[in-house]
Amino acid sequence: MTIATTDPQWLVFGALALFWIGLLGLVLRRSLVGMLVGLGLAWASVSALAIAFGLLSGEAGQAVKAGGLALCVAVVGCLQIVVGLALVFARVARKGSIDAEEARLLEG
Repeated sequence: MTIATTDPQWLVFGALALFWIGLLGLVLRRSLVGMLVGLGLAWASVSALAIAFGLLSGEAGQAVKAGGLALCVAVVGCLQIVVGLALVFARVARKGSIDAEEARLLEG
């Protein structure tokens, strides 16, 4: 059984672009919230890639498995962002700033 879809290759390229935008947000390190947004975009791109590769296989079973994988990735990404936001709130309550250069939260 095959899935009747339009060409899902645009989803692969869109997810790769989203990943690089998220990675750029992580690398620039302007603020902790900006880094969390970049991390969220990277996780969203992984979910989109899982769905795209499931659709590219052309089988309904593979697409369902890819959707389940995308859901798991989205849940893990949301949990990671919640923990990151808790760290940001703790940082603001303690120091009053979310500047990533002065926070030094990510260094060992």
